[in-house]
Amino acid sequence: MAEITNETSEKKEETGERKKDSKLREKTGKFTGAFVNMIKHIFLPYREMIQGKGITRRWLFTTFSLLGTMLIAIFVISVSLINSFYYNNIKQVIDQRAEVTSEYFAQTAFNSYAAMNENDYRLSAQSFVEGFSDKDKMEVQFINGRGSTLVSSTGFEPPEGQPKPDYEEACKNGTHGTWNGLNENNEHVYAVSYILELPNYKGYRAIRMIVSLEPTDAAVRGNVILISVIMLVVLLFISLTSSYFIRSIVNPVKKITNIAGNIAGGDFSIRLEKQHDDEIGDLMDSINAMAAELALSENAKNDFISSVSHELRTPLTAIKGWSETVLMCGTEDEAMIKRGMGIIIKETERLSGLVEQLLDFSRMQSGRLVMNIQLLDIVAEIDDVVFMFAEKARKEDKRLTFYEPEQAIPVMGDRDRLKQVIIIAIDNAMKYSESGGEIYVYTSVENDRLTIGVRDHGCGIPADQLSKVKQKFYKANTEKGGFGIGLAVADEIIRKHNGEFIIDSVEGEGTNVSIILPIARQAAPTEGE
Repeated sequence: MAEITNETSEKKEETGERKKDSKLREKTGKFTGAFVNMIKHIFLPYREMIQGKGITRRWLFTTFSLLGTMLIAIFVISVSLINSFYYNNIKQVIDQRAEVTSEYFAQTAFNSYAAMNENDYRLSAQSFVEGFSDKDKMEVQFINGRGSTLVSSTGFEPPEGQPKPDYEEACKNGTHGTWNGLNENNEHVYAVSYILELPNYKGYRAIRMIVSLEPTDAAVRGNVILISVIMLVVLLFISLTSSYFIRSIVNPVKKITNIAGNIAGGDFSIRLEKQHDDEIGDLMDSINAMAAELALSENAKNDFISSVSHELRTPLTAIKGWSETVLMCGTEDEAMIKRGMGIIIKETERLSGLVEQLLDFSRMQSGRLVMNIQLLDIVAEIDDVVFMFAEKARKEDKRLTFYEPEQAIPVMGDRDRLKQVIIIAIDNAMKYSESGGEIYVYTSVENDRLTIGVRDHGCGIPADQLSKVKQKFYKANTEKGGFGIGLAVADEIIRKHNGEFIIDSVEGEGTNVSIILPIARQAAPTEGE
């Protein structure tokens, strides 16, 4: 029974351990998956840029080329400085220690022996080595004239054939030599040999100091690894910030590109959501404003097409209706025929004027609106236009008054085009004036500039629409007829005359149109004329 209980307990413990291991593996798997997803999220823009094209790819290669060059330069300089600091310091210390020790040993031997033989040299070397305090830091060897090591501070006799490049160099130049390399145990060492100047001995006896560079190599490797880790951290930090930069700049640019494509496709209702008050935000505002303007232009264009259809249909309907009426009338109904033909002629002229206005607008849009400039009396032209509108004003119970100046005012311009502008100004004043209203036409001269004014006391133009009335297709009052291009054409004509077409208006009080032109100065007559 006890055995069964023990087995059950062991199975429960084993099952519990398996559950713990399973949970641990599950948590580890979740953490690993989350970490991998984070890395993918961070470096996804770089993969897209490498595989893609355009400014993002150029930015990636430019940035990381400069960054890589800078980091490599910093790494090389840092490693060079570390090597210089550690190895040069050790070499300097060992060189100075070997030089001082050789001089001290030679002076001691000179004071002790008048002439030193091989045995005296060995005894002096052993005595010196026994009193050497830095045995744990470096090895000291004494070399006889045959190049063999007699005494070593390690207490062991070095193997025969041990390489001594530093000793060989010292023998060649007669003073000292150094060596940096691997010894017979494959250990990185630095060795210095100094020739001993002993009394009455002309052989190459030398003292040799050897220090292991393995701890120095480990310190250098540690510092190099530290620098590498720091650079990797810097690179990772720059990658993170670059990823944020890419997402905050490139992604909105892609979104703007897509939205611009939709706008180009005719969807003017779409808008960009501004997230930051920066250059990208300003660009989004500009695109939104452009979309709004395009929407207005599209609506204006549609209204224009509708207006054209309506304006052209009205005279055509009248012409067709009266033509059929005239055909049905007998020869005895002369009054009806005469009336019908009069209406047909009138509507035909109206239709011709509408077509001419459209042609003028087309010429203006294509830059083919040509001016036939000549010297003319603008007062006479104004008087002709006012006379032309007199009968219409009388029928509509409106008063049209021209304050004619006493003398002619010469200007250089196109006679028909300037009359067209005056007609547009007076026609608009008549159109937007109520029955019983007054329209004034006047002129004034100031600083060689002529102002032709057309003033009415009609409905006026709202302040928020005043700046738009000279735009093509725009109509401040949609209840009135017209294409919405007359003022745009008039403004273009006056600009081609180096003048200004100014509209001032107050809603409910009326409108004043100012046509400003330069006055022509005729050449003074020569003597004898």
